[in-house]
Amino acid sequence: MQGIAVGRAIDLTALKGYNDLINELEKMFEIKGELCRSGQWSIVFTDDEGDMMLVGDDPWVEFCKMVRKIFIYSSEEVKKISTRCKFPASSMECEGTVVSLDSEHRSV
Repeated sequence: MQGIAVGRAIDLTALKGYNDLINELEKMFEIKGELCRSGQWSIVFTDDEGDMMLVGDDPWVEFCKMVRKIFIYSSEEVKKISTRCKFPASSMECEGTVVSLDSEHRSV
């Protein structure tokens, strides 16, 4: 999965929270159990201002309003990036899996 850009969509309105999102992503990419906090992969997203943040840091409703793209990176890559001041989207777009937002349907 690493290094592959994939455009997929998820309807956020059909999900009840972060656990549902994680379960859906794990099913979508066949990585069951690997997106939990201690897993091999981590989930980050870009918001409506282009800032990159970790999934789960904001209340679910707020997250749904501002998310534009979701990225799945190796936990190791996220650790490297987190040592910097912030998560600049341009530095992370070269690796990982991308799940894009279709704003008309509020999906990622």
